[in-house]
Amino acid sequence: MKTIRNYNIYIFISTFVRNIIDVYSVIYLYQKGISIKEIISIYALTYFLGYFISYLSIILGNKVGYKYILIFSSIITSITFYIINNSHNIYLISLFLSLSMFTYHPIRHYYGITLLKHKKEIGNTLIFTYIAQLLSSYIAISNMKLIYLIILSIIGIIPALFINKEKKEKIKLPKKISNSKLKFFFFDQFKIIFILLEPLYLYLISDKLSYVGIFNIILTISSIICIYLLTNKINVHKNYKYINILFTIILILKLNIHNKNLLLFIAFFEGIGIKTNELVSTMNLYNVKELNAGYIITSERIFCVTRSLILSVIYFLSFDLKVSLYILLIGIFILSFQYKKNALT
Repeated sequence: MKTIRNYNIYIFISTFVRNIIDVYSVIYLYQKGISIKEIISIYALTYFLGYFISYLSIILGNKVGYKYILIFSSIITSITFYIINNSHNIYLISLFLSLSMFTYHPIRHYYGITLLKHKKEIGNTLIFTYIAQLLSSYIAISNMKLIYLIILSIIGIIPALFINKEKKEKIKLPKKISNSKLKFFFFDQFKIIFILLEPLYLYLISDKLSYVGIFNIILTISSIICIYLLTNKINVHKNYKYINILFTIILILKLNIHNKNLLLFIAFFEGIGIKTNELVSTMNLYNVKELNAGYIITSERIFCVTRSLILSVIYFLSFDLKVSLYILLIGIFILSFQYKKNALT
């Protein structure tokens, strides 16, 4: 129980800090004078590097203990805040963003699913996550000083120190992943890139970081409501296609509405769509005969290659931001028809 408690405390602090990087870094980079095209190149390189870093993170985590990779990730994240705020070198920014992301996300998910065995434990972790997301958006609005964010990143090390060390296991990469699952993986990344670039689009409309923060607070609140609806009222497996088509329509409306108050109203419904997709993506990812570190490595590398490829196409064809978002919507729409409940690896 102590390990689970310490894990949840770590998740709370790390989500609080990481959410600021994951959601608002595109805006911080733009505010520094880095062009939109350069920002896209930064993330194309970030995900390209993630192909290698995610592999090394799990390999090393298996040898020395995953908790030590999470500790390293907290240290790297604190440095990443400094790099984003003080450097204009796109290669340095990409490197630290990638290190921050891929020493964290694959390890957190794999370690979490091996640690949390019961529905109540998973629910408690989700509560910690949502509270942290709400607070991070509030902090972004408040424009917290850099030094405090760095200190919080370092504090995140403390609970991670008291998480039990996992036993070593022989890492076996899957021989094959089903074509239906691979197609879902591919088109799901269009949604991830859309969510990555969306805060910058909102910032260009409003010219206020606080507006983007309020928008994301509404997204988080609607996500909490969505979890209740999906787990108690709606058969997600049966209705995902229709829910995602509706989600795509909502995003199309969003790109054609410039009234800021109406966009906040749209945010509520968008949050439900995002959370539905996240839930289905998670079920699809972990719907395997044998869940192990090798499968997580392979999945993460597929995600990284796909995201880097999508962003590279946008970069080399020099699409503007709005056209890029429309192109991403095509992939999100196609995603509606890719989910198959019983598609096992």
